[in-house]
Amino acid sequence: MKFGTFYFFQATPGQRHADIIRGELDQIEWTEELGFDEIWLTEHHFIEYGLSVDPAALASAAASRTRRIRIGLAAAILPFHHPLRLAEQMALVDIISRGRLDVGVGRGNRPACATGASVKASNPRVNKWRMEIFMVFRNKPVKN
Repeated sequence: MKFGTFYFFQATPGQRHADIIRGELDQIEWTEELGFDEIWLTEHHFIEYGLSVDPAALASAAASRTRRIRIGLAAAILPFHHPLRLAEQMALVDIISRGRLDVGVGRGNRPACATGASVKASNPRVNKWRMEIFMVFRNKPVKN
């Protein structure tokens, strides 16, 4: 059995966003020190409580502050990312983390995710992009 923690980077009323982000990153370090196996990061857009708008940046920050725990994304929201760019970012984070990255992708769980990205969450493009990302990591050519 593995144990992990989940980080939303929640914007608590009355706290500065910079303080919240730094505090969450400090907690990620403590997670490793306390012997947990993994951390999970979210991606949120267009909501008041979610400050985790860039999964690659947060995962890189977590990787630079830890040495052992796995770093998971739950999930990178595809309507906000070009699939090849996301694949490149995730490959770079995986290198920075020395192979500790686990990546989940999704279409978002709120209508605001799709609305803010000017794409319908059920758009076939999301499924196409998901397959393109998998093809990149399997070293297969991607067709337009």
